[in-house]
Amino acid sequence: MWSTLQVLHSESSDRDSFSIPDAFSWKTCMRTVLVSDSRIHLQPEELPGNWEIKSGYEAYRLLLEIISGLRSKLFGETEVLSQFRQRFQELPDMAFGEYLARLRDNLIEDCRELRSGYLQNLGEQSYGGLAEKYLSNAAVSPEEVALFGTGQLAEKLLPWLSRSGRKTKIIGRNLHRLEFLSSVSGASSHLMEDWSPKGEACVIAAPIDFSSWMDKLSPGSLVLDFREEPLEESWPSDIIYISFAEMLSSLKETEERTKKVREELKSVLDELLEERELEAHQNVFGWDDLPCPTF
Repeated sequence: MWSTLQVLHSESSDRDSFSIPDAFSWKTCMRTVLVSDSRIHLQPEELPGNWEIKSGYEAYRLLLEIISGLRSKLFGETEVLSQFRQRFQELPDMAFGEYLARLRDNLIEDCRELRSGYLQNLGEQSYGGLAEKYLSNAAVSPEEVALFGTGQLAEKLLPWLSRSGRKTKIIGRNLHRLEFLSSVSGASSHLMEDWSPKGEACVIAAPIDFSSWMDKLSPGSLVLDFREEPLEESWPSDIIYISFAEMLSSLKETEERTKKVREELKSVLDELLEERELEAHQNVFGWDDLPCPTF
């Protein structure tokens, strides 16, 4: 069934400069995925070097690895699956939408099998869990947290930040998203240009330049930075700054377990794909084709 599937994927910072007309796009703060079908979408003649393209069941495998958290910096992370579910509820009309719905359902089914059988007990598996770990283990656990960002990552972090009775402030530029996140979480919201630090812990979940606020932070303030590429050259020595890379390195106690799981999953994924291909051959009289365009 997925022999004509095409998937393009990039985690580059300039990935938004490339697109395919009419392909289905899925964007997160970490990556962009374009899903198409070779029967109705032309493969691009030139592909930027920071993109990868997969076809057929290898494309299906790539999507499965992404939504299962196998392609994430935090191995096995759970947020990406909920982001996938949310995006794939909004499908185009007509046959391509039906095709994507079937793809979504197959991927979720296989992802559940991988998660239940192999992606348990691996330590922290969510960015929210990582944030909670550092906030709770701080020498002085902060009573207030300022969350910078209004995107999907910020939305997933919110429930964790308000644990233990902490007050959370959402700081951002998108007024509509600020109002929405505030309404669903009970957190207060502030436009970025109106905010000034008042001793809160800061959680950075958006690609912003924090330089203008660094010198205004109180000594001993905790800053958790979920950006993969920080924009500041250095941080004041009296600030407790923890980068995303540092957070990931703190998980080394599960590294050996993770390494074994990665090796196991190679053969497990091979078997899943073989089953999907066999299923397609056995279902030759089922719905499998998109209508061909007429010219």
